Order: sequence, then structure tokens, then C-alpha cells
Amino acid sequence: MSTNSRAYDIWLRKPEEAQQLLEAKRSDLDGDGLSLLSWLVLTNERDDRKAEQIAHQAIAAGGDTRFATAALAEAYKWRGDYGRAAQIVRQAREKYPTIPWYALTLADVLKDGGWVDDAEAILESVVNDSQLRRHALKRLSKWAVDRGDKPRALKYQTELIALAPDYLVYASDYTLLAALRLEAGDPAGARDILQRGAAIYPRNKPIKEMLHQHFGELAPEKAPNIPPVDERAVGARRIPIKTRMITLRSGILPVIQEATQGMLQPDDILALSESPASAGQGRMIPLELITPEGMAKQLSKFVGKIGPLHSPAGMQGAILEAGRAKVLLGAAAGAAGKLVGKRGWFYRVAGPGAAMIDDVAAALPPHDHHLLFGPGRPDKLSEDLSAALGCHVCVVDANHLTGAWVVGASKGVDRKWVEKVLSDNPAGNEDEQTPIVLIRKI
Repeated sequence: MSTNSRAYDIWLRKPEEAQQLLEAKRSDLDGDGLSLLSWLVLTNERDDRKAEQIAHQAIAAGGDTRFATAALAEAYKWRGDYGRAAQIVRQAREKYPTIPWYALTLADVLKDGGWVDDAEAILESVVNDSQLRRHALKRLSKWAVDRGDKPRALKYQTELIALAPDYLVYASDYTLLAALRLEAGDPAGARDILQRGAAIYPRNKPIKEMLHQHFGELAPEKAPNIPPVDERAVGARRIPIKTRMITLRSGILPVIQEATQGMLQPDDILALSESPASAGQGRMIPLELITPEGMAKQLSKFVGKIGPLHSPAGMQGAILEAGRAKVLLGAAAGAAGKLVGKRGWFYRVAGPGAAMIDDVAAALPPHDHHLLFGPGRPDKLSEDLSAALGCHVCVVDANHLTGAWVVGASKGVDRKWVEKVLSDNPAGNEDEQTPIVLIRKI
């Protein structure tokens, strides 16, 4: 197996090894190898200057340079040079016209650079693309709200909600549309939207409050999949903490320090959600970098209509994370499990890395067209954060359907107890932007 082939086979699950392989043969690498090396340098070393140099070499050498494009654009964004970042993404979009996701990447760069009209024009040109529609509508509506263009926001938010019933539409999308309709003098339309939202999210507090405040109605009651945690019974307070977005650019520690300044005590346990942890480590991969192979295309057909691996790109992510052999064995185990009415056998065989892959719907823009992988070395990450913060730390994968799973922890953390304390996921399941929960024993 060539150096390029070996590096591309292991770059996600063994990034340091892949980088070492490519560095050792750097003078002999073609454009493909240099392209991947530039991305690994950026994400592993966070060295934007070195990554930029290698990325330019890759583009000059030709070949598949999508990784180099991504590394260059990210490096320029780090420095606030959004014009050059946009130019790089435009060139990539022209080179790879069959990859739709570049439209979102380019629109986000233009928006961050202040060229909102240009960004919106791109989104409007792709808003009817079935793969991009939800992402484009979400942005168009939010940006209109941000600048006070309520009629425009109402139009796009109405189109977004029309995608339901769909798990990609959040409870907050219903409350936003209801508020827009109330402001537009359409109380009947607002009531209809809130009732529809309450039917899907019967325990959502903002929907309940709006229904009661404006229409004197109570949302339907529905027992949760996981009962609410009694803090006195478990002996701990759970304090969700809102932060700015954790990205590869921001890193993890600075965001946590900023959000928790003066709050932490030595006996506290800080629980960090696994997806933001992955984002800070660069384990959130733009879909334009994923090329589904035949095996991924075939296996994804047997997953169903929802879930992270239902798309060829998602299944390709599992192959990158677990390797072809484990995915094939997992697929066989999953098929056998279906025959006897058992679920989850695929992930038992493919491993925890495949189980932690999240669908694009699980992320907020601009990460909503990325594959989200589980954090790398979560135990070491927890130990490093614990040493820097002066309290216990754990990394947790939690949701309202299956509870909490501690995927990594610093020394002294009782994992089973933390899973019990966070079983109802107090951080929230949607766009709350509370990636950390402070656990303080009563």
C-alpha cells in the first residue's frame, strides 16, 4: 500500500500516525498527499502558517486538493482574512461543481466577512436543492431576524417549518415562527404553529409558556422517555452553562475558562458534551471532504430513513472511524440482530467510535454540514482540562432518548453516578448552546 493510500485509510482514527507517514515522505508527495498533510498539520498542530505553506504546494501540484482548500480557508478565517478565504472556496466550488456543500461553506465565509447580500444570494440560488434546503432556510431566516427584516424572516421560517414532521426542525423554530406571526398580526397562525410544535415537543417550556400567555391554553402532557432527575435524590445540582461556540479555531479550554470564570470549585465535576469537544479537536469534518465509496453507498441503504449512518457520507464516516473490516462485521451483526429483533449489534461490533458519529442535524450552523465524530482520547482530554481548570472533568454523550454515557473522565470521577445525574440531559437536546454542565454535590 502506498504512503498516500495508507494515510488516507487511517487519517481520522490515527491522525498522528498518518501525519508522520506523510511527513517522512513529504519531498516525494503528490498533490493528494500534500493536501491531506496540510489538513492534518492544521488540526493536529494548529499551525496555520505551516498548513498554509503545504496547502499551496498541494494546489500547485494538482490532484484532489479538497483538504488543502479546507485548510487554507480555515487558516485565513483564523486571521480574519475572509476575502482570501472566500476566494479559495469559490475556486474549489468551480473545481468540484458536483459537490453541493461548498455553497454553504462559501455563504458562511461571506457572512462572517460582512458580505451578507452576497451570502444570501448564494443561499437563494440553492434553496430548492433537497440536500441544502433545510440549511439554507435556517440561515436565511436567522440572518433576516438579526437585521430586523421580519417579513423576510417570516417567509423563510414558514418554509422551514413546512419541512416538518421532521426531526431536523427544532422546538425553537416553532416559537420563532409563532413570534413572527404574532408581530405580523396573525394570532390564529401563531396559535396553529404553537399547537403543532406542542404536539411534537410537549415538554418544551418556551412553547408551553407562549401557548399559555397568548392563548390561555395548556400543552398536552406526555411522559418523558427518561424521568426528570430529582437533584436532592441524587445529591447534586446541575448547572447548564451557555458558551460561545466551540470550534477548531477557538479550542476547548479558552471557551470553558471564559464561561466559568470565578465559578469552579475543586470538588465540582464539569461535564463537557462530546460533540463540542470533537469540534474543538477538529474532529468535525466538512461534508465536502467526504467521498462515499461503493461499500458505504450499499450499506447505508439498510440503515433506514434517519440516523447518522443513513446517508452514504455518514456510513463513509463510520468506515473512516472504525475501518472497513469492523464496519463489515458490524453490518453482518446488525443484520443478524434484526432477524431476532435485537438492535444495536452493529455498534457493538463496529465500536464506540462509530456509535458516537452524529448526524448533521445535531449541530448548529456553521457546523450543520459536517460529520461529527467522537472526541479523540477523551480520558486524556478530561485529564488535561482537569489540570487546567482545577476541578474534575468528564466528557459525556447524552440525549433525552437513551440517557447519558461518560465516554471519558479525569481521575476520581464516578462515571456511573455522573450518568445517573445527567440521565435526563439537562444540557438540552437541540440548540440551547450549553455544552457544559457544572455538577456540584449538595
